[in-house]
Amino acid sequence: MPFDALVMRAVERRWQDNLLPATCTRIQCGRDRLLFFMKSSALGAQNVLVVLQPGLQRVHRTTLKGLANTSSLPSWLAKIVPFTIQSVSVPPFERIMSWTIVITDDWGQEIKAQLMVELAGHLTNVILVDSDGVVVDAWRKFPPGSPGRTIWPKLPYHPPALPANPLATRDLFDLPPWAKKWMMAGGSWGQLERDWKAGFPGDAYRLTNRITEEVWVYPVAGYAIQTPLDVEQAFDQVFDLRERVLQEEQLRAQLISALQRRIAQLSEKINTYRISQGEDPNAWKKMGDLWLAYQHLFAGDPALTTLTVSDFDNRPVVLTRSAGQTPVDCARDAYRRYKKVKARQEALARLIPVFERELQQLHTLRETAQSESHPLDWYRTELSRAARSTLERQSRQPFRHFKSTHGLDIWVGRNRDENARLTFRMARPDDIWLHTKQAPGSHVILSCGKSVPDHADLLDAAALAVFFSQASASSQVPVDYTRRKFVRKQPHAQPGQVLYQREKTLYITPDPERLRRLGAVSEKLIDD
Repeated sequence: MPFDALVMRAVERRWQDNLLPATCTRIQCGRDRLLFFMKSSALGAQNVLVVLQPGLQRVHRTTLKGLANTSSLPSWLAKIVPFTIQSVSVPPFERIMSWTIVITDDWGQEIKAQLMVELAGHLTNVILVDSDGVVVDAWRKFPPGSPGRTIWPKLPYHPPALPANPLATRDLFDLPPWAKKWMMAGGSWGQLERDWKAGFPGDAYRLTNRITEEVWVYPVAGYAIQTPLDVEQAFDQVFDLRERVLQEEQLRAQLISALQRRIAQLSEKINTYRISQGEDPNAWKKMGDLWLAYQHLFAGDPALTTLTVSDFDNRPVVLTRSAGQTPVDCARDAYRRYKKVKARQEALARLIPVFERELQQLHTLRETAQSESHPLDWYRTELSRAARSTLERQSRQPFRHFKSTHGLDIWVGRNRDENARLTFRMARPDDIWLHTKQAPGSHVILSCGKSVPDHADLLDAAALAVFFSQASASSQVPVDYTRRKFVRKQPHAQPGQVLYQREKTLYITPDPERLRRLGAVSEKLIDD
């Protein structure tokens, strides 16, 4: 049902004939809609719905008893309740309805005002205008200097420029689309003029053909005519279906967009991981061997930082060290890098097939969403699932979880909020709390209770604290640990920022073998 100028005129006339005067006793506010609870002297309780959402805009009596999702009513609207609607008027061939209302002020005096309901195009609005033609307030306000009309409190109200009146111009292009369709199918200007003055018939025609179904104030050639409906009752039937269809289209578009983003992210991640798989960890092992083999060449010259040597296949290799770094240090770094790359590749060998299966599932789901219609709950469910990877849906817990050497639970926060929840809600008072000293990172909890944990378990937890911190690439990183009961929130600070006492400190150099055993590499790859 197109809510065009002819339909607006039909609503206007029906209100003038059998609704008014009517007193509004309450207003309920929802997203882009208002529900007015009326008491008509002729009809008793009546509810009037005003929808300001473009594409669904309308004003009519409704069978709705309340709005599903409500919000606070703008104060300027709340202040005028109760008020009485004395009359309504609609400019010729315009979708603007003016309610002439009477408000009782704090001294019991009656004040007249206009409540303008503008439903044309995308600039839908409800505007309160006083008896002097000045804007009191509006649903949508447009300050002076903004493009288009100014709608601002204490400034004069200027209605939109009136459209051409087709009854005067006799020009088909001045008619609303459905009126033009009716006219081209055999309607006459004389009948249109008579019906406009009369306010159209009391019924709306349900029109159907093999393509679409519509409800309108005139029958149109090419459509089968079914049982007529009351013109205002038709709105509840027609727009309820239209809102569901529109909501489905919006959810489908959101889901497809989310799937496309996830597909792009996952494809990029898989490509990056495949490139990482091409790195040879043995190259780092050989580099460590070369440093040890040629360390004697650096021994006599501490200032020597770069040297070209031959590798074990007699190919030239450049050995470079930083100032203050010994060949043994360089060899140790190379061996550490060898273990790190090897652990990463072992993790990727397990993860890449999982991500590839998820990518195929995402492509299939996108095709299903594009080609088929589904219930609204299906779209909502798939939207929430699309935001998380397969691994996250299968195993993601509120915090990262690991097992220490002797089977103790180790919990690691992912972000500021998780750190705060982990430390102050989940951890027990006597659990061990760990954090890198003077370096941003995750809170870590070793769940040992009142027992004294084994040193190996403590090293596992400290290694995780370093790995999930900004000091993960450093050596001899200080990690403070203490019982959780000695940790407290830092006053007036952001979540996760704490003060602690009775701490001890471990100095940790990340060990790729320990991290691989704990599963930290795979966990970090998933989060990345």
